[in-house]
Amino acid sequence: MTEQVLNSITSKAVTGNLTLKDAVHEYERVVINEALKEHGEDKRNVAKLLGISLSSLYRKIGEEMPDGVEESKTQDAQYA
Repeated sequence: MTEQVLNSITSKAVTGNLTLKDAVHEYERVVINEALKEHGEDKRNVAKLLGISLSSLYRKIGEEMPDGVEESKTQDAQYA
């Protein structure tokens, strides 16, 4: 992620053009998209690297988790 993107999000938040909640969501979106690009769209790996569950990653990127895709028991226990 470029410093320019972070500065843009920060600037919008401090000038009242973006709420803190929206700024956090925007930052998450940017970080997740960069991680997906960096790791070849491997969602399971990206979720693990970011310390979130696979279902949380799918929710944050606005996608339905495909049928048959399950989180590992280790992840389920970690985020329960």
